[in-house]
Amino acid sequence: MNKIFIANLLGVALTAAVAQAASPTISCEIKGSNLLISYTGTLYQSSDAVNWTEVKTASSPYQIKTTDKKLFFCARESEGSGESFEPGKNAASQVKREKLDMIWIEPGTFTMGSPENEVGRAWYETPHKVTLTSGYWMSKYEVTQGLYQAVMGKNPSDQPDPWGDYHNIGFNYPVYNVSWNDAKEFCEKLTKILWENGTLPEEYEYTLPTEAQWEYACRAGTTTALNSGKNLSDSTKCPEVDEVAWYGYNTGEFDAHGSWTGNGNVSIVGKKKPNALGLYDMHGNVWEWCLDWYGAYSSSSVTDPTGPDKGTYRVTRGGSWNYDAWRCRSAARMEWIQNEYSTTIGFRVVVVPAPSKDFRVILPQSAAIPMIWIKRGTFTMGSPRDELGRPRVKEGSEDKEALHEVTLSKGFWIGKYEITQGQYQALMGKNPSHIKGSNLPVSYVSWNDAIAFCEKLTSTEKSAGRLPEGYKYTLPTEAQWEYACRAGTTTALNNGKNLTSTAACPNLDEVGWYYFYADGTLNDTLHPVGQKKPNAWGLYDMHGNVNEWCLDWYGVYSSTPVKDPTGPATGTERVHRGGCYYDSANDCRSATRWSWTPDEKYWGSGFRLALTPVQ
Repeated sequence: MNKIFIANLLGVALTAAVAQAASPTISCEIKGSNLLISYTGTLYQSSDAVNWTEVKTASSPYQIKTTDKKLFFCARESEGSGESFEPGKNAASQVKREKLDMIWIEPGTFTMGSPENEVGRAWYETPHKVTLTSGYWMSKYEVTQGLYQAVMGKNPSDQPDPWGDYHNIGFNYPVYNVSWNDAKEFCEKLTKILWENGTLPEEYEYTLPTEAQWEYACRAGTTTALNSGKNLSDSTKCPEVDEVAWYGYNTGEFDAHGSWTGNGNVSIVGKKKPNALGLYDMHGNVWEWCLDWYGAYSSSSVTDPTGPDKGTYRVTRGGSWNYDAWRCRSAARMEWIQNEYSTTIGFRVVVVPAPSKDFRVILPQSAAIPMIWIKRGTFTMGSPRDELGRPRVKEGSEDKEALHEVTLSKGFWIGKYEITQGQYQALMGKNPSHIKGSNLPVSYVSWNDAIAFCEKLTSTEKSAGRLPEGYKYTLPTEAQWEYACRAGTTTALNNGKNLTSTAACPNLDEVGWYYFYADGTLNDTLHPVGQKKPNAWGLYDMHGNVNEWCLDWYGVYSSTPVKDPTGPATGTERVHRGGCYYDSANDCRSATRWSWTPDEKYWGSGFRLALTPVQ
């Protein structure tokens, strides 16, 4: 703790809590029968130094009348949002008032395991070369009880061990009594919280480090038994370990003669020397869960290892407060059953690229709909007045494509292709299209027909247990459609190009089927999906082939920034976008808007599927 003030006569104890990486301050001054507490951050009070309550009415200096009742006060960091994740730089996240500092770890190659002459070595630490091809972030400290409480709403460390002993409870102690399953659940919930508040990019996730990531980060370039660049002078009680770790001989678990006392406890994070990367407590304090199943090492060089595909035990690394020195070496390994927990096991987290969220919806008759994940974001919807092909705006009339800023606060999935006739037939048992072909986009469907398809798919997938909770299959909103179509572009077409002509246009020919072929002849038919170039997000045929129904009623655009727009509450016509195979180039631009009544259908009307949160 940064500072401790105990005034026994006054019965008040004060401490500045570090809250992972925070550095608040706290001090006191006696004035007559009052105590003035000056602090930065947020003030908390407790009667037992375990259960803390924010003093919401407090401002610094805070005045309290002295009594014979003991009270504890601590200052903790004020709530914030953290620091952005940019590869090559350290970052931070924050949940409530608990800050989680993340250290950037560059990719590289190292020797994992230990040499045969290392003091304390175990036979299963076979040295082998490991290459990690991608950088990642690792938490500066072990996950604390304060952070775990903020994310999970509980503190498992407030439970005694099997002998009825407690091993330190408080904001800044590492959390323990957590299984591998608990640690993974924490990572998943933390990821979701930070995705939703926008402080963690959706292409990243929190998880446990692989065993290779753990040892690479722990070593920080060293090849010695400890990340301080030193080896052990003794395998049990060792002054070199004492510099960097809380272990059995400096926590009270063993006395000076090596006899067990059973008085050991975890210690506040960050009090021993960090390694060269700035990571604390990689040796000792608590064992740290890793992602891998436990297994034998490779005897040859490996790249990005993740351990066996299955197993009985999960890996833990780093040693803990009740073990000898040899168990705290950089190469030391231990295994535990993943649903078991102990007062000696906690964890540390990493931030890595999230697995692809793209997936396939499996339909009857082996049909499938590939779905592409679209992350949330902000874009400019509509078109500039000078865009070739844009409708002219007469004075006093509606500007159908008025430029305005749109923010989509939640990600969603959208079909990689327009719904095909084969997919429609597989689910609905019929094919209304006027030009037949299994891999042609379904056509001659009304808005009502498209919604019926979405509702049936939602019901089918929900009954099969394959639908994510809180989601439904539907049509994209007009804003979702244009955002997905543009894929970051601001030009008339999603290949980053503008029209050269409003009729026949070679730039459009790259990405869409429309009224003109490249040789200038006329197109009078549908074409199989996915034959033109996709946009930057992997979506095909957003320009041409068939017009695509959107969820919205048609209405006038806002002239000011909007968030998650869904169009007017009522109307007479529904929006469709993208143009079709018999439209000219100007009708196939990213910003082009059309509308029809919900029951109308025509040769060029089709749709694309979306999977979105239920409103």
